[in-house]
Amino acid sequence: MKTIFAFRWQPSKDLLAIVVSWVLVVTALYAATFLVGSEVAGGMAYFGLYAVLGATIFGIGIPLYWTVVVRKRPVSDLGLTRERLALSVILQLAFTTLQFIGAYRDLKIPAWDRLLPLVALALAIGFFEAIFWRGWVLLRLEECFGLIPAIAIGSILYSLYHIGYGMPASEMFFLFFIGVMYAVAFRLTKSVFMLWPVFQPMGQLVTLIKDGLSLPLLASLGFIEVLALMWVLIWLANKYDKKQRRVQNS
Repeated sequence: MKTIFAFRWQPSKDLLAIVVSWVLVVTALYAATFLVGSEVAGGMAYFGLYAVLGATIFGIGIPLYWTVVVRKRPVSDLGLTRERLALSVILQLAFTTLQFIGAYRDLKIPAWDRLLPLVALALAIGFFEAIFWRGWVLLRLEECFGLIPAIAIGSILYSLYHIGYGMPASEMFFLFFIGVMYAVAFRLTKSVFMLWPVFQPMGQLVTLIKDGLSLPLLASLGFIEVLALMWVLIWLANKYDKKQRRVQNS
């Protein structure tokens, strides 16, 4: 209980890294949405800015580089850990079931050729959001200010991130509480596997279906490749960390 309600004032250089990465992610999304659009180069320009540059390079690459190379800490500090994996998966499935029963049971599922690209998108972007917003932003803010301020500030940043989608203030207000929900769930085990690959992606998938987003079937391959690239970056960062630790211990 003391940990939950503890407040602290220990700002560090991590805050600057958070701000820079947040600005870059939002800028990439905004540029993809409003400056490029989905029609240029058959949508490839939008995909490159949004999924590759914004989500993968800025959203995954910067946190990994800062954590492992600059701060010399393991990737587990971003919630990428096998600790409490079984508990995380069990709780994730339980929350997903409650979420589905409570809000999505009347959802009309589209045909598979429309559904598959949306599932791939939700898995890739859901993975980015679990790491960036919870493993990166939330945990760094908690180290600086305590858990409750971290949840509040992180959820504000999460809602403001959707400026890049052109969302109105009313929707961003709602997204603040969505951010709180995911932050609290993540913090139960400090593992991204509390949110991914089902709980958070399902919420995104339902939103995409309700919004009527339609993507070509080929887009599935693009988002699967992006997800694979994210895992490659994580593998490289983990390999680098283990190598550096072997050198230090030799």
